[in-house]
Amino acid sequence: MSDIRIETFNADMTAEAARMLARAFVTNPLHVAAFGADALARNEAFFRVGLTVMKGPRLVALDGSRILGLIHWVDAPRCQFSALEKLKMTPAMIGGFGVRSALRVSAWLSGWSRHDPDRPHLHLGPIGVESAAQGRRIGHQLMQRYCEQLDRGGQEGYLETDRAENVAFYARFGFETATE
Repeated sequence: MSDIRIETFNADMTAEAARMLARAFVTNPLHVAAFGADALARNEAFFRVGLTVMKGPRLVALDGSRILGLIHWVDAPRCQFSALEKLKMTPAMIGGFGVRSALRVSAWLSGWSRHDPDRPHLHLGPIGVESAAQGRRIGHQLMQRYCEQLDRGGQEGYLETDRAENVAFYARFGFETATE
């Protein structure tokens, strides 16, 4: 097994990272609800749009030149998109995955934003690892980077997940369930 390197994401990585994230999230309940079952192309379009508008650090886990994982975080309140930012994203979302899915994504993100803490925090998401590479501690390495940033800044972390099985993973890093 080769060594995994963690590096800063750059725009040239967008297509490959979007494909990897699409494969990692295609079975997540919210993605299935928004895009349909096994809707890999719509998930990829979602992440292509997302990767271009994400504020804050993005890191990738590389095996050679292949992207096996990605993590992103951003300081609050920049973690929530303004009305103008949402308006600017709408054409790309509709063009990428259609009106119905764009409306579902908008509703899902609005729902999550209502739970966003009003106190300062460092918002995590997404974090994804290529399905075939899971079990290689890639997610652990990415989370360590995020937690190191939390410790450096003395900040509180926050994230959402739609997979119950992920709760135990995040708990290993000190996260507690705030709401369901």
